[in-house]
Amino acid sequence: FLNKREWEWSLADQANMLAAKKANERAPARIRREVFRRIVSPYGVTGVNAGETEAVHEKTLANVHRQQLVEVDGQSDILVLGLPYICPYNVNSVMNPILVQCLGLGYFFNMYLGQPLVRRGGVMILHHPTPWEFHQVHHPSYVDFFDEVLAETTDPAAIEAKFEQQYAQDPWYTHLYRNSYAYHGVHPFYMWYWGAHAMEYLDNNVLFVGGDRRAVRRMGFRAASSFADALEMARDVVGSSPRITYLHSPPLALTEVR
Repeated sequence: FLNKREWEWSLADQANMLAAKKANERAPARIRREVFRRIVSPYGVTGVNAGETEAVHEKTLANVHRQQLVEVDGQSDILVLGLPYICPYNVNSVMNPILVQCLGLGYFFNMYLGQPLVRRGGVMILHHPTPWEFHQVHHPSYVDFFDEVLAETTDPAAIEAKFEQQYAQDPWYTHLYRNSYAYHGVHPFYMWYWGAHAMEYLDNNVLFVGGDRRAVRRMGFRAASSFADALEMARDVVGSSPRITYLHSPPLALTEVR
């Protein structure tokens, strides 16, 4: 059923979805991640290009736009999206809060041509559990970044000026990067910077539904218990009759607002 649109679900698909939802709610995080990793996406080859770099890039982009580009009529006051369990940096690992921020504000927000789906100063509502959880082997500097850096400031410019060089040159992080399975010590900084455009554009009006409240607050955002609560919290910014856009995922879409 995960490879079908909801309105195409049969009764069997609906039953499977409900069973999977209940099992997911009751299973430990480690078991849930293992189950998710075993789900194979129905990818196929859409094109093969070879030759001069820029010419290949142009043809590849044209193919991506043909397949992924979705035209949208106007910007909204609120952008709603649900984040998946995986991003490019937690394969066979834990999706920690910094990676959740990067995926939502860095990747999904920026998947547009021309202008974002949501207006400047609008609100972004993300659904994700955002656990205060880190993989000590893969993301050791993320732990310290979350505990030390974000506890002092969430401003990307201030973070870069005060902390980046220290983490980039730390000998222990470098050792783990070279000899173990860790990302580089400076890696969480670039993941945080990736969301800087969205933070500035939205004036930090970012709400997490279902997220660990401590983790969400540490990143400078607000947590809501339900979607209804998030909408109520957003009223202070967008009023009582906002225009709302829901960005469904999957599939991954590149939007163009008309």
